[in-house]
Amino acid sequence: MKITIAVAIVLAFMQVQLSVARAAVSPDPGLTCNSCCQGPAGIPGIPGSNGNHGQGLVGPRGDAGSPGEVGQPGVKGDKGSDGLIGEPGAKGEHGLKGEQGVGQPGKQGPQGLPGMNGLKGERGEPGPAGQTGETGECSTLRSAFTAVRNTNFRPPSPWDPLPFEELLFSEEGTDFNLNNGAFTCNVPGVYVLMFSVNKSPSGPYLYVHLRKNGNTIVAGGVNDAGYNKVSSSAVIPLHYGDQVHVAVDGQVYSDPYHYTSFTGFLLYEI
Repeated sequence: MKITIAVAIVLAFMQVQLSVARAAVSPDPGLTCNSCCQGPAGIPGIPGSNGNHGQGLVGPRGDAGSPGEVGQPGVKGDKGSDGLIGEPGAKGEHGLKGEQGVGQPGKQGPQGLPGMNGLKGERGEPGPAGQTGETGECSTLRSAFTAVRNTNFRPPSPWDPLPFEELLFSEEGTDFNLNNGAFTCNVPGVYVLMFSVNKSPSGPYLYVHLRKNGNTIVAGGVNDAGYNKVSSSAVIPLHYGDQVHVAVDGQVYSDPYHYTSFTGFLLYEI
């Protein structure tokens, strides 16, 4: 901009100088330039220095323009990478207890492990005495026996009844037959019955059955050489007329020390 102004000024100045020169050499002021000879053009003068800038005043600020229209939403950007995991925050305070729900009760959970036994409590005070019961009837009926053998015995045939030779004890009224070793019940009740039979060393085996009315209740046996003991017991009910005896298969040993015996007694009436 500054160069253009300077060039314009120079050109104007040269135009004025050229006009002056033509007026000085023209013989006739009324003649035109084409009617006389022109002299050589003068050397252009030195361009002048640039002028100072104008001191223009800044105009007042204009009013703000109205807002523009809302632009179209931009395209959704790519998902950013996951940030670093932050440190756990401090534990918050317990919240207030909520109200009781109204839902259906859940299923019963599995039974937990049994807890430890608690300490034994103090002994309580005795309770009040109960009422006196009615006087019961006292039975005077009794039945008991113990039969033994004093000698050896070999049965004529297997499972013959074992006879006995002596009653060490027999309650009055007890019905015991030494010849066939049978006890006949005449006091119905629950009885305790026991036998103990010793095997003879000359026999290879010995088997013993306790029988009620011919049916075996309990049994025992041994199949070894030498002296061996076979014994057993039972608690059974007997009614009036029932019979019990000991049946043997094998050789029986006994002597005055009574190695073979049969015992029974009434436990209680029925």
